[in-house]
Amino acid sequence: MRNMLALAIILVVAAAGFAQQNLTLSVFTGYSLTAFEDQESSAGTIPVGLSAGFKVQPALEVGGEFFYPIGGYSFEEGDEDFGKITYTFNQMMAGVYGKYLLGSGNLKPFLKAGVGYYMGNVKGETEGLPEVDVDMDAAVGFNVGAGIESPNGLFAGFTYNIVTREDAGMNTYAVTVGYKLIR
Repeated sequence: MRNMLALAIILVVAAAGFAQQNLTLSVFTGYSLTAFEDQESSAGTIPVGLSAGFKVQPALEVGGEFFYPIGGYSFEEGDEDFGKITYTFNQMMAGVYGKYLLGSGNLKPFLKAGVGYYMGNVKGETEGLPEVDVDMDAAVGFNVGAGIESPNGLFAGFTYNIVTREDAGMNTYAVTVGYKLIR
């Protein structure tokens, strides 16, 4: 299923982009934090991402993207008396998005929304015991965001990912900076 979704995104973006010759290709990174349901604290990590899209109109871009949090989101529970457990959630996303540019100046604000296929695993580590690694059920989620981009290809943005699984919500948010390799 993951491979089929990724292939479909690539084919749609490539076909439309080359047909209209308005292809975009961007790389981005930043800082991402968790906003999981029922969590007492949040965990952060550095994400990397790649997006490819095409401009339907000068102010409207649609495309696909991939988002991967390097090292995952790690939480520590327990105490010295009973032992500490470290949980690491690795949740990556492959999805499609729509981005609308506002204004006509050099710095253009934008709004962004999309739907994604969120997948990953959970690792549990306790001192003196073997590591546990469990795949999470994949889930369809949504993301919304806003940002600003410059004519030289640099951009910055904020994205909130809304992901609900059977057991809990696994929402995250990210502040990112990036560069459009192809504009």
